[in-house]
Amino acid sequence: MQKLPGTSHGGSKKLLVELKVILHSPTGNKEIISHISQHGGKWPYWFKKMENLQKLGNYTLKLQVVLNESNADTYAGRPLPSKIFKFTIVEGKPERFSVGLLELPFRIGVPFNIPLELQDEFGHATQLTNETLPILEASGLTVHYQTITPGAKYMIKGVTAKGCINSCQGKNFNLKVTLPGLKEDTQIFKIRVLPGPPRQLKVKPDSEVLKIENGTAFPFQVEVLDESGNITAQPKLIVHCKFLGASNLPVYSVDCSNAGTNILTGPAIHVQNIKKDQILKARIEILNCKDVPAVEKIIKLLPSSHVAKLQILSMDGQKAIQIKHQDEINWVAGDVMHNLIFQMYDEAEREIHITPAMAERIKVNWTPKINKEQLIQGLLPDVKIPTSVKDVRYCLITYLDDHVSLESAFTVRPIPDEPKHIKCKLRGPNTLQLGEELPGEVDVVITDQYGNQVQTVTSSCINSLGVSAPGLDKTSLKISWQGSTLTMRVKGIRFRACSLGSKELCFAWREFLDFVRVTLTPGAPARLQLLDWPEPEKARGRLGLERPTGQCGVLVSLQPLTVINGRELQKPLIVQLCDQWGNPCSEPNVRVSLTKSNNLKIVPSNQQSKTDEQGQANLGVVSVQAPRGEHTLQIKAFHSKATLDCPVITLNVLPDPEKPVCLNVKYDKNASFPAGGTFPDFMVSVLSEDDNIIKNINPARISMKMWEAQSSGTRTPIEVTTFSCSKVKDDKEDGFFYFRDKVIPERVGAYNIQFTFAMDKANILSSDQIIVEVVPNDPVRLLPDSLPATPAVSNVRTLTSRTLVKDLHLHVM
Repeated sequence: MQKLPGTSHGGSKKLLVELKVILHSPTGNKEIISHISQHGGKWPYWFKKMENLQKLGNYTLKLQVVLNESNADTYAGRPLPSKIFKFTIVEGKPERFSVGLLELPFRIGVPFNIPLELQDEFGHATQLTNETLPILEASGLTVHYQTITPGAKYMIKGVTAKGCINSCQGKNFNLKVTLPGLKEDTQIFKIRVLPGPPRQLKVKPDSEVLKIENGTAFPFQVEVLDESGNITAQPKLIVHCKFLGASNLPVYSVDCSNAGTNILTGPAIHVQNIKKDQILKARIEILNCKDVPAVEKIIKLLPSSHVAKLQILSMDGQKAIQIKHQDEINWVAGDVMHNLIFQMYDEAEREIHITPAMAERIKVNWTPKINKEQLIQGLLPDVKIPTSVKDVRYCLITYLDDHVSLESAFTVRPIPDEPKHIKCKLRGPNTLQLGEELPGEVDVVITDQYGNQVQTVTSSCINSLGVSAPGLDKTSLKISWQGSTLTMRVKGIRFRACSLGSKELCFAWREFLDFVRVTLTPGAPARLQLLDWPEPEKARGRLGLERPTGQCGVLVSLQPLTVINGRELQKPLIVQLCDQWGNPCSEPNVRVSLTKSNNLKIVPSNQQSKTDEQGQANLGVVSVQAPRGEHTLQIKAFHSKATLDCPVITLNVLPDPEKPVCLNVKYDKNASFPAGGTFPDFMVSVLSEDDNIIKNINPARISMKMWEAQSSGTRTPIEVTTFSCSKVKDDKEDGFFYFRDKVIPERVGAYNIQFTFAMDKANILSSDQIIVEVVPNDPVRLLPDSLPATPAVSNVRTLTSRTLVKDLHLHVM
């Protein structure tokens, strides 16, 4: 039917057929074709072929009847007819192919895989349905493969190429792949093929037996080849050559990592003491390529024809004595070694004639100038022997050329010559005290003319040794033999009383002399000596001290030194430490003290001191205070717990005529002292220590003091009446001071009178206090004890009111 049934007036609905094709993809359904067809009249609904479906996948084809006007697929609530067809589009048969991604690099003999991608006519990946075998071709290469992997991922596996490349950098080839049966059955692509891994080692020269001379290096041309014979290279391609057949042979090594070929060589092959041909084996291999077989060569080592040995000879008359390497030769010091010759031999012990060119290569270390003509004749320069046995001469002869470096050396040790001198050495300090032994000792050595100690002397030589010096005490000398050092040792060197200073000791052995200088210092401190004091014969009563007269401990007594009491000595007390012979001793820090008699006072009182660096002690200037008479001062010193002999100073102390010690007061002791009257005359004089009157005193310094006596004692009260002395009437009375017409106090009672002398601003000399009793004077009036009060009286009968005076005591005044 082509339309819906209906009336002729209303018209019928025309029907159409809609065709849709839907692709079911992973991302969802997608409508890819949609067509509408109407009825053809003469033919049914027809859909022509419009396009090809090329995408692979699942499809749905739907035919739906729809209304012409609205394209509705329902009518009157009922669906219109439809039809659904489901189908799937798959890949077609293969018609062409392409080559997939290849893994580089390509190397000779190393298998690789070729992936092929098969496609149908629409370019969809497909696979072969039959077992088609590929064909591989390349110009200049032989290409084989092992197997194929059919299926969706077609793979040609185990493809190997072999051929000549001639470069470590590789060579480009066109590889042709053919799959028979396909519409497009051939693909050609370019590959670069590198040499393969090492498979063999080629060593030149090709001969199996190689001849080289001992002491030379042999070069090998080595090539690392792959299985096709191409030179190949890779990292860490180190070729080693190890020589076998002798000890201490070198190992050659060369790096072929860059070019695959190199020169394999190294140090010279040298076998010691080779006298004839020797067979060695060289094994050449690549250590980290175990698949490459090692190459072995036979080395025939021939003795070298170059210089191999030096031989030194010393001619003793007609006899030649060989001097071996590192020999030690004893020779007289200062002498010369003559007639030294040398010879050269090759390894086969054949003597070599010395040519001028060879002479130029010979050097010696004991002289810078060498006579080349003598060298050609085999003569060495003379050797000068050192003059000291300590200077060992090391003699070295060297020969150096392009093949060998040779040396021969010997040592010349000088030995002493005949005795020519003696040498003295002081062991210990060179200073000794007078009377004491030298702390050290003197070693006497017998030497040759150059000062080398002679080793042939014996202990009997001490009998010929003598020692002398001015003042030397030879009784204390001790000479002994020291066998370990072959020396004569002298001890007990001591000097008797003699001059101090530098002393020269003379040592004599046979006709040989030597001298040792020592310094003689004073002996140990034994006594003290006063410095800068008058000599005994000049003292004349001014100084008294005891001095030694020659023998230690024997003293002489001198007259005492006269000193005014309270005065200072004329000079400071300076003492000097001396030894028993009177030589000054420079001994510091010796304590020196001054002791005195009990009734002697010295100022300052602390008289202790220590000696200085010169052995002197300065006790300073002292003042003496003592009663009249002789007194002693003793200087004491101690050294090493012993008391030294010290001088004793005797002082004759005299009174000081200028020092006031008391006031002499004279007056009429029988006089009375009436109140208000006049004192009797007081005559005052100042007496010194020698009881003489001191004159020329200022009268203003003499005063008279008076105060009322106190029952508490004789202490001077605050209220004191002071009187000055009266004017001197006669110059002949110098030294006497008078106090005349001084008024007696008006008040009776006891009074104290004291006279004073102002010696200076601080010190006052006072006389004894004089106590006087002031008595009443002549009567002149009558007075009561106290005046009575004015009486008040009245005219009454009472007696008391009418009395004027009741009790009244009156005194005569």
